[in-house]
Amino acid sequence: MNHKTKSIIKDVAFWSMFVLLGLIVLFILMEAFIPKQTINVFQVKTYIAKYDTMEPTIKPNDLVFINKVNASKLEEGDLITFEADINYDGDTEMVTYYVDSITEVDTDTYRVSVIAEGATVPFGVILSDRIVGGYAFRIPVLGSIIEFIKSPFGIGVIVINGLIITGIVIIVKHGQKDEDKKEVSNEG
Repeated sequence: MNHKTKSIIKDVAFWSMFVLLGLIVLFILMEAFIPKQTINVFQVKTYIAKYDTMEPTIKPNDLVFINKVNASKLEEGDLITFEADINYDGDTEMVTYYVDSITEVDTDTYRVSVIAEGATVPFGVILSDRIVGGYAFRIPVLGSIIEFIKSPFGIGVIVINGLIITGIVIIVKHGQKDEDKKEVSNEG
């Protein structure tokens, strides 16, 4: 391979990584500030599993990825994610369960009953407008790391580590300048 071809490949790889990192940053910012729109823009959404009702498929603290689904294409046994008031406190959380049965109410509305991994769940029947998406995959334990980073303690640890690293870099660079000055004065 000649030098020009290698240069073009390096440029394409660099800009591809740049675009990919930009999309990842945009995804993270959307999840942080306008989470309900993430699935509309990227066709993918994430949430952190909090309950053990879907073990071994989904475990607590897994980072779960869901993709946009069409309710008319759902079948029994599909994994869907929807919002539910788990604790009956008025706040909804995302949960993922198997489709037990699906019934068309009208052209845009479906009545879906769900089951957990080997057990029934208290949601009974949900309407298709509450479905956020379908289960795509999970990354084990990453949810607990994200929760730590989002916590005040995690933010403090990151800031302190950043300050320590900055201090070390300043000290090392200052030491290198002193050594360079000594070398110049010794040569002269």
